[in-house]
Amino acid sequence: MRKLTGLVVVLFVLWGGWWAFTSRMETRLVRAAFAERKAAGWTADYSSLGVAGFPNRLDLTVNDIALGAPGTGVIWRAPFAQVLGLTYNPWHVIAAFPNSQEIETPAGTFTLGSSRMEASLETRPGLDFTLASIVAVIDKPVVTASLGWQVSADYVRAATRQVPGRASAQEIGVETANVAPDAALHAALDPTGTLPPALSRIYLDAEAGFTAPIDRRSATTPPLLTDLAVKQADVLWGPMRLSATGKVTVDAPGIPAGRITLTA
Repeated sequence: MRKLTGLVVVLFVLWGGWWAFTSRMETRLVRAAFAERKAAGWTADYSSLGVAGFPNRLDLTVNDIALGAPGTGVIWRAPFAQVLGLTYNPWHVIAAFPNSQEIETPAGTFTLGSSRMEASLETRPGLDFTLASIVAVIDKPVVTASLGWQVSADYVRAATRQVPGRASAQEIGVETANVAPDAALHAALDPTGTLPPALSRIYLDAEAGFTAPIDRRSATTPPLLTDLAVKQADVLWGPMRLSATGKVTVDAPGIPAGRITLTA
């Protein structure tokens, strides 16, 4: 019994040491990532970060985030963001976001509100952390623009999945329901007032190919789009239905070629 107790204590100490090591490494990696982006000309700021969840979880929280790529004039701001995962499975994490976020753009500032915004991200086992799939959900999203309009919806569901046999391509699906512009925006989009208050459905089923798989290197060397196949895209608003299908390829200079067929 004494030996068993001693073994349990030793294992607990070893596991505690492993948790401390991995949490410290995660903190260093995130700090280094922000520093690298800042050195590259990005807006990349935060007030504090920390890891909790001992002994089986690694739950990272970064507070007061501001991120923006250089030359775009677009900056995302949030009071916090979390990446939640298990100590023994770093290839599957949950990202959680606050109920209110802000996006600054040259066209104005947009506030995104929601009752829940989460994403599940899985990567292939290995040190490259190649993206396998993402499943994201936003419940009761509301976008408010500084220009004076607002749009709400029941939900937004989005998912990606690595295409079997094609490591550098992702299947993409997006769906949202009951997209309701406010009265002013509705009047601008539908001056005659013949359409109902909300778009019943927006749907996208597509496949996108890239110059390289999306993995840990993508933060410093983002893969470029090589082709986009729109299998089905629909916008349903009362009696009106807009649909799109087709495929385009993108050459090295970034010029697309192909055909997308729109049907109204």
